[in-house]
Amino acid sequence: MKKTGMSPGTFLFTGEQKVDNTTLQLITYDKSDIEEKYFTNMEALLTQMSNTNQMSWLNVIGLHEVEVISKIAEHFQLHRLSGEDILSVGQRPKLDEYDDYIHIVAKMFRIEDENIEDEQVTILFAEGLLITFQEKEGDVFNGVRERLFESKGQIRHRKTDYLAYALLDSIVDHYFIAIEHFGNVIDELELELLENPSDQILPQLHEVRREASYIRRSVFPMRETVSRFEKLEVPYMHKETKLFIRDLYDHTLQVIESLTVFKDTVGSLMDLYMNSISYRMNNVMKVLTIVSTIFIPLTFIAGVYGMNFLVMPELEYKYGYYYALIAMAVLTLLMIIYFKRKKWL
Repeated sequence: MKKTGMSPGTFLFTGEQKVDNTTLQLITYDKSDIEEKYFTNMEALLTQMSNTNQMSWLNVIGLHEVEVISKIAEHFQLHRLSGEDILSVGQRPKLDEYDDYIHIVAKMFRIEDENIEDEQVTILFAEGLLITFQEKEGDVFNGVRERLFESKGQIRHRKTDYLAYALLDSIVDHYFIAIEHFGNVIDELELELLENPSDQILPQLHEVRREASYIRRSVFPMRETVSRFEKLEVPYMHKETKLFIRDLYDHTLQVIESLTVFKDTVGSLMDLYMNSISYRMNNVMKVLTIVSTIFIPLTFIAGVYGMNFLVMPELEYKYGYYYALIAMAVLTLLMIIYFKRKKWL
């Protein structure tokens, strides 16, 4: 569906339906207790959330049911532009600051069946509440959930700003996993290119270069997003969390630098492929040129004695034919020896 001509803040899902029904996962926790529940009914979910004073993490899986997103936006008094951004998949990572909450858009990458899959994730957080929106089931947040349920580290003792940091940190950590997978693909292509530079490698190199450019375009804006995250001045953003975000910023820079190196490496491999093809072509042309050069004097001899003039003394020689063949053979041998001395063969 197209949004052209529609007013700003229109709730319209622009992606593809990837789940049958929207699932609402609610995790409530504090220092001493944690509980996880799944809902398909909005009223039951909102009743549950209104009856707790704990930290709440609402994870919305599936964006195709626009009415569900609309109810969530209405209940939590989200700005209409914020609701529009949630449903508009394919955006660049960014951070928007609204009156009562922070809106973060990030690109999540993970490995599925030896392929790099991407998905847009929206994170909204305010005092005591964090909401995430995903396109489909499966994410990179299992480590965060494990730390929550097993009370590892500081996550259960901190507020939603730290939970937002933990989710972004998990997303960036999986960038490194995607990059490692990407590096392995490049290494395999490089080895194949050196051993057997076939015609099938060029399309693969173009595909790898396209993926590298796409990942870099998706990750590059994360630097600005994390930087703005660190500089937030809101009551529910704590000073202690900013120290962790600063470390996250460094990780983001490492990812960008690694992707830049990989993109340059793919470009070098394409140059190597073209040089290999040129080298093979030059070898073929060299062989053909040498063969042609050898046959030029032989053709000359055969052409001279193939003329039909009446007076040609050599035509009356008894062994003239054999003399001509021996001359051709000797000439060919001398030319081969000359070529070898010149290291042309």
